Amino acid sequence: MSTFKKSQIVGIIGPAGFGGSYLCVELIRRGHSVIGLSRNPESFGTCPGYTPRKLDLEAASIGDLANYFRDIEVLVSQYGPHTQGADALRYMPYVEVVRKLILAVKLANIKYFVFVGGAGSLVVPGTHESLSDHPNFFYAYRRQMAESDSHVRYMEERLGPIGDALRSYRNARLAERSGQATAADLELIRTYEDNIRKNDRASEYIKAGRASLLFFEGNTSFSWTFVSPSPLYRPGPRTGTYEIAIDYVPLKGVQEGEDILDGRLTGISAADLAVAIVDEIESPKLRHKHWTASADLSDDTVYPSYVTAKDI
Repeated sequence: MSTFKKSQIVGIIGPAGFGGSYLCVELIRRGHSVIGLSRNPESFGTCPGYTPRKLDLEAASIGDLANYFRDIEVLVSQYGPHTQGADALRYMPYVEVVRKLILAVKLANIKYFVFVGGAGSLVVPGTHESLSDHPNFFYAYRRQMAESDSHVRYMEERLGPIGDALRSYRNARLAERSGQATAADLELIRTYEDNIRKNDRASEYIKAGRASLLFFEGNTSFSWTFVSPSPLYRPGPRTGTYEIAIDYVPLKGVQEGEDILDGRLTGISAADLAVAIVDEIESPKLRHKHWTASADLSDDTVYPSYVTAKDI
């Protein structure tokens, strides 16, 4: 836990979204002033310490963005199109938005830019491959998601068809495990796993997060840190405890089969990732670093995908 307590003005891109809403709550609880930047920042609610500022990130010019950021000390990007459903998980405009953000951050002289990207840019231990390039990542990723009822519920709420398919896959695997699987269950499992191996529906979006890291690595022309949530990132309890890893995805246990990833992916709750990010904002130790945080996710209680000012 950090010891630097100076209150700061922190801008949050995506304050009413999944990670952004949990981050707003954590920041305001710790006494920071938050400016929420999105098309509907008022969705987070009203409370002392929170100021909504309407911004259409995709439509704004670089100059417009710099003007919106004019009085912000620390800017956190939680940009993601998930609220628009599964069809919004595209390579573009994600990469183009990141490019504009970096130029605007430099123009506005932001003291610290915290960019929250995806797990796909994390490197698999013992290789030079990112998760999104590893041939078995999406297979291992979906299989472990399906182990958690709370993760499946989160996917159903945020991504509609992707979550619905994951629920059917989970049900079929539970039936198989109990010895009660029908021929239809076994066919569903086979088809689902074949499809995610060929082209997982979220792969373009995850690869966009991986590509965005290239804008940051080796770039010292502005002050940044790049956060990749560990893969099984979902709603969950705030334990206040987490572990940091640089560049590489942390894996649990010992490899038993041929696949280094199967059954070994780690995760973190949105509440605990918010703790890690605010700790870094209050006492920067990971400037110009690409890092991840992981934590205990053994509690499979269903938590909300979004929190609001009422939860402070």
